[in-house]
Amino acid sequence: MKTVALLPLLLGLSACGSLVPSTDTPRPPLREDFRPKAASAAEPAPSAPAASHEWRGFFADARLDEVVATALDQNRSLRASAAAVERVRAQYRVTAADRLPEIGVGASATRQRTINGEGATTTYGVNLGLASYEIDLFNRLGSLEGAALSRFLAEQETQRSARLSLAAEVATAWLSLAAAQQRLALNQELRDSQQRSLDLAERQYALGAASGLDRARARTAFESARGDAAESVGAVTQARLQLELLVGQPLPDRLLPTAQEAQGATSLSNASNASNGSSASGAATASGVTALPAIPGGLPAEVLLQRPDLRAAEQRLRAAAFDVGAARAARFPRLTLTASAGTRSPDLDGLFKSGSGVWSIVPQIDLPIFDGGQRRAQVEVSEASRREALAGYESALQSAFREVADALAVRDQLAERLDAQQAQVDAAEQSQRLAERSYRLGGSSQLELLDAQRQLTTAKRALVTLRQTEQSNRVALLRALGGRWTQ
Repeated sequence: MKTVALLPLLLGLSACGSLVPSTDTPRPPLREDFRPKAASAAEPAPSAPAASHEWRGFFADARLDEVVATALDQNRSLRASAAAVERVRAQYRVTAADRLPEIGVGASATRQRTINGEGATTTYGVNLGLASYEIDLFNRLGSLEGAALSRFLAEQETQRSARLSLAAEVATAWLSLAAAQQRLALNQELRDSQQRSLDLAERQYALGAASGLDRARARTAFESARGDAAESVGAVTQARLQLELLVGQPLPDRLLPTAQEAQGATSLSNASNASNGSSASGAATASGVTALPAIPGGLPAEVLLQRPDLRAAEQRLRAAAFDVGAARAARFPRLTLTASAGTRSPDLDGLFKSGSGVWSIVPQIDLPIFDGGQRRAQVEVSEASRREALAGYESALQSAFREVADALAVRDQLAERLDAQQAQVDAAEQSQRLAERSYRLGGSSQLELLDAQRQLTTAKRALVTLRQTEQSNRVALLRALGGRWTQ
C-alpha cells in the first residue's frame, strides 16, 4: 500500500522538465529586401507577405494548366514523395504510441506437480495488466515524439517543394517546346524564302542575267536553311519527349503549342504585306502564358520563410534539437511501472467469487552507472547533428535569397532588352524589304538580299529566345519565392 501511495508522486515527476535545447529558428544576417535600398526607396515595401504553394492561377494558358495538373498526378518521383510522407506519418504514430500505457487482458491455467510426486495442483487466473509503462521523468519519450513530429512535418514540406519544383520544370519544358516550335517556323519560313531566291537565280542564270557565282550563293544559302529546318524538327521532337517524361505519360496534341501558332507568331514579312511599313511583331510578341504579380522594389526577404524547402529545413533543425533532448534524458534514471489486477482460483468456477482477487504493482528504476561512455557519446552525436542541421538551414536560406535576387536582377533588365530586340527586328524587317525591292529592280546584288534575310531570321530567333527567357524568369520567380505571394 505504501508503494501505491507513492504513485501520484512518481506520476507528478513526469513533468519535472525538459532537456531539449531551444528550437527557435535562427535569423542569419541577410539584407531586409532583395534589392538595394536605392532601387526600392520610391516604392513602399509590402507588409505581411505570404505565399501560396498552389500553382493554380499562375498559368494563363489553359493547356499548360492542364499539363501541369497531369504531371502532378502522374509523375513517378512525386508518387514516391507522397509514399515517403505516409511512411514518416506512420512512424510518428508509432513513436507517439510509446508514451501511452499498454494495457492487456490475459488468462492462464497452471498445473503444477511437486518433486516427490505426491500430487498436482491446478490454478486458473484472469488479469488486466499494465506492461512496463515508462514514467517520462525527463521528457525522453516526449523528445522522441517531438523529433518524429518534426520529421513528419519536414517530409510534408519536402513534398510541397517537390510539387512546386515539378510544376516549374513542366512549365519551363512547355515553354521550351513552344520556343522550339517558333524556331522551327522561322527556319522553315527562311528555307522557303531561300528556295524562292534559288529558283529566281536559276531562271536568271538560264537567261544569262545572273552569273554562276550568284547561283552558287543562292544554293549555298538554301542548303544551309534546309539543314537548319531539319535540325529544328529534331529539336521539337526532343522538347516534346522531355515534356512527356516530366509529365509521366504521352500528351495529346491539343495540350501542346501548335505549329500554326508558331507560324503566326514568327511569320517573316515580305514586300507584299509590308507596304504600310508595319512590323511583323505579332510573332515576336507571342502572348505570355504566365501571370506573375508585380514584384515591388522593397520586397522583404521574409517572404523566403514561406518556401517549403526552407520550412522543411527548419523542421529538420527542430527534430535535431529534440534528438539532443532525448539523448540527454537517456543519461538520467528511467522509471518504469508494471501493474496487474485480476482474479485467481484453484477452481475454474471460482474465478469470480469473493476473495479470489489479486493485484500487483512493480515500479522499477534503471540507473545507468557504467556504459563505456556510450550515452555521453550519443549526446555528442546528437549535438553535432544539430550543428550540422543549423548550418544546413542557414546555407539553404542564403541559397534561396540568392535565387530570388538573381531572378529579380535578370527581370529588371528584361523589359529594356525586349524593347531593344523588338526594335532590331523591326529594323531588320525594313532592311530585308528594301533589299528585296532593290534586288528585283536590279539596284543591289543577290548577296545583299541573302544577307538581309539572314539578319532578319537571326534577329527573330534572338527575340524568340528572349521572350522564352522572360517567361521562364517568371516561372523561376514562382519557384524561388515558394509560390505566388500576396500582400
